[in-house]
Amino acid sequence: MFDYKKFEDSLVLQMENTLAKLLKEHDDIYIFSLSLSNDVNSVWVIANTIHNLEEMSDPGDEDYYYYKYCEEEWDLWETDDFDSISDKLGNYDCYEEENEDAFCIHRDKAIESCQNALVRFNTYKNKTCPGLLLTFYVREYLDGEECIKLFEKLNSKEALAEYSEHIEDFV
Repeated sequence: MFDYKKFEDSLVLQMENTLAKLLKEHDDIYIFSLSLSNDVNSVWVIANTIHNLEEMSDPGDEDYYYYKYCEEEWDLWETDDFDSISDKLGNYDCYEEENEDAFCIHRDKAIESCQNALVRFNTYKNKTCPGLLLTFYVREYLDGEECIKLFEKLNSKEALAEYSEHIEDFV
């Protein structure tokens, strides 16, 4: 059986450590995303800097919000820090369960754990870097409504308004 609570606890601690490391290396991080592979075999963090965003697009450009909010375009990918957590995810064989929908159940529980971890991590983030935006990403899985719902829990109303207005540009 997979321990989702332990998974969540590990994510919170590793996100705290990773953010502290990134903030020492970069003074212009504006967004930080926990990312889960859609096959639920790995987890990592992606962040972006204002510098990278400015290199990609200018405010007012048609594609600005795509580059601002699309994780796949960001410059800071932190996978190594999450190797041990990803190994546990990847080693869990949910098909050993008798339920034929075991993978879907596992994926839904892993997503819920990731989202819970982000909500918990938000308290730490607010103390260390209050303006930092938080997101959650599962490639080609979450729809715009789901992204907005979680974004609302993690970020300011002003940030939510912009994110919601431009959701179709990057989801």
